[in-house]
Amino acid sequence: MAKVKYNPEEVENLFHEINEEDPRLASSVPVQDTLDENVKGLFTVIGASSEKSERLDSAPYSYWRMTFRHLLKNPLVIVCILVLLVLLFFTIFGTMIRFYDPFYINEAGAVLPNPRKFGDPANAYILGPNSTNWLGVCYSGMGNYFEGQDMWSCLWKGTQLSLLLGVTVAVIDTVLGILIGSLWGYFRWLDPILIEFRNFVNNIPTLLLDIMLMQFFQPYMEKYAFLIVTLLLSALGWLGLAGFVRNQIIIIRNREYNIASQTLGSSSVAMISHNLLPYLVSVIVTVVSTAIPEAISSEVGLSYFNLSFRIQDGDITLGQILTTAVQDTTWMSHPYLIIAPMVVMAPLTVCFFYLGLALADATDPKSHR
Repeated sequence: MAKVKYNPEEVENLFHEINEEDPRLASSVPVQDTLDENVKGLFTVIGASSEKSERLDSAPYSYWRMTFRHLLKNPLVIVCILVLLVLLFFTIFGTMIRFYDPFYINEAGAVLPNPRKFGDPANAYILGPNSTNWLGVCYSGMGNYFEGQDMWSCLWKGTQLSLLLGVTVAVIDTVLGILIGSLWGYFRWLDPILIEFRNFVNNIPTLLLDIMLMQFFQPYMEKYAFLIVTLLLSALGWLGLAGFVRNQIIIIRNREYNIASQTLGSSSVAMISHNLLPYLVSVIVTVVSTAIPEAISSEVGLSYFNLSFRIQDGDITLGQILTTAVQDTTWMSHPYLIIAPMVVMAPLTVCFFYLGLALADATDPKSHR
């Protein structure tokens, strides 16, 4: 490698001290003054305010506001909400618009079918929709209590009881599922007890259990029918949600912030309500929205096996209308008998199910970005 020689004196001549008395600097402008003038042309000083400096130009983040905003962006959600509102309107006011009570109470206090008939006496029990009976008339094969009664009146009277039952069962299942599932996942000593209980229940056919319970409560059906059927549907309906909540809490129970909260002395109630359950909001909302149609569908199954409300007690449900309408093949030649209840039950089930899926996505904080 070649070596380079340099003269130290020449290097020192490259750097020299500026003499402020040099006449060449007399007319020069300081660099700072030049920068200040250029900056003044670019910016305007408007002053400072401590209040304005702390104010946020954008609205603060709100979880539920973002949830509903994300939910209402979906046009199918709007359609489902409108359909449910229409069904709810007719459920409440349908019997006020036009109603022929299918029951009456005699002097002895017994509930009997209303003897009022419609249409041609020779064909009174198979009559399609007309100006008097907007959804037709129930035919004779549906039983003495439905025979010749107005389908519109029976349909909305049955929808009222079915929807009330579905909402009640859904609320009970949700509350019990969240409460028991939270305790089950947080306290480990409950795990073997509830797991054995779940295994025992899963090995018993549900229909057999319903028959046994209904035979036990049969003498009290006349006075406490609603309470008994609600108990029948919600006795074990909470078990599925409780098991799911338990699994989710086990997954997030030992995360760092939960361990830190335990170290700082947080109570078990605070840990469950503040650290664990907020992560399960989307799951809980989904289960609540799907529990209502599930309860209504379960009541239809009970009605098929004569384990639900009794018509002779003056109680009508969608399940009873459906099961009695398909007892023979008459509905094939007169489809209005099955179309009328299905027009209510099918949209009710589909809309609640789709809303549950949409709510699961909307309540996920990741979708709020």
